[in-house]
Amino acid sequence: MQLLLIKLQSLSSSPEYALLGKKQAEDRYSPADWKKVRSLTRGRKVVLLIPNTNVALTSVIIPSKNKKQLMQAIPYALEDSLAEDIETLHFASHHNEKEKHTNVAIINRKLLDRYLDLLKNQGITTNYILPQVLSLPLPPKNGWAILQSDEDVSVRLSDLNGFHCEENLLQIFLEEQLEKNKPELIYSNIGNDRLPQSIQDIPYESSDIGQVKYKNIESALPLNLISGFISHKKPSAINWKAWRPTLVLGSLVAAIGLSILFWQNNTLKAQSKELSSAINATFKSTFPESRLVDPPQQMNSQLLQLKNNAGKTIDSPLPLLAEITPLVKEFKDITLSEVRYQENELTLVMQSPNLTRIETLKKAAAKKAKLNIETKSSTTTADKVKVILIISPLSLLTSEQHSQVKAG
Repeated sequence: MQLLLIKLQSLSSSPEYALLGKKQAEDRYSPADWKKVRSLTRGRKVVLLIPNTNVALTSVIIPSKNKKQLMQAIPYALEDSLAEDIETLHFASHHNEKEKHTNVAIINRKLLDRYLDLLKNQGITTNYILPQVLSLPLPPKNGWAILQSDEDVSVRLSDLNGFHCEENLLQIFLEEQLEKNKPELIYSNIGNDRLPQSIQDIPYESSDIGQVKYKNIESALPLNLISGFISHKKPSAINWKAWRPTLVLGSLVAAIGLSILFWQNNTLKAQSKELSSAINATFKSTFPESRLVDPPQQMNSQLLQLKNNAGKTIDSPLPLLAEITPLVKEFKDITLSEVRYQENELTLVMQSPNLTRIETLKKAAAKKAKLNIETKSSTTTADKVKVILIISPLSLLTSEQHSQVKAG
């Protein structure tokens, strides 16, 4: 990749440029006018280097690998340490998977717009924008670049991190960094004896602030300031800050709604599983040598076979279970806790929201399944009704009982 570096000291200053590529590993900045710079853009990616005072570099640890979630969380994670409202700032980031932290570059949105407009007005498309500190040469191993220009000092700590300060404050800023990671080598254009006492024992090599290397620029490109940037030149008529509590509350209500939906779904699944377990247990106790595949279908098959082989009434729970099972599954708010069978009667212990649902089940059983259901007992609590139902086929009822069921 061929790079054209454009270095600006301010929005109104004349540009400096350097050309880099895999075959041109290093270069020095040269002053020029915009016409000259524009003529060099063909076939090259444009990297704009802006003053360090315009950009803040930091890092945060957020337990998420999702890029969208990271970008949403970063502003609020840093909000207390920022002098401006987060709505006025743009945050560019790059997640370091190896070290489990996210590097962040922060810039005022309007200022970033002005830099983009400046190059656009010169007929130049910008591919990358970086603070100048991330163009400093880095030692090949674990090292820092500490380079001075006038009375200011720029310190590059890693590929994507660094800071800018006045020379008399350098010792204070370095103390915190030394606690985190002491470098093995320092590049600097400041004499070793003029560096802070705390780093004078670290190996030192002289460096030139006017020199730039391809590998040092390439390693900083992931923290591109225009990554994810959307221009907001026309302020929105909506005061999003005022609406933030409402949006947060709306998100909370939506989350609660989804939680209730998942809970209801899991409850229905559990009830269905209990019913299937009860059917399976009854089938296995009745036909212990049969392989369990589809109990309701197997029950119907076994019943049909028994009826074909015998001309008398068979005392078995299978006919009743085969008839009642599909019906019980339709009433998802009624749960089954126990199944018993004796003398052609099936006893079900069930829980229902109310007695009305039980009566509806009984009518449906008579109409759809030709079954008679009688309530043996019921116990009512604050939120449910526990009932014991006795189920028998309508064919065993007397004529008077048939008439009562139809009337019901």
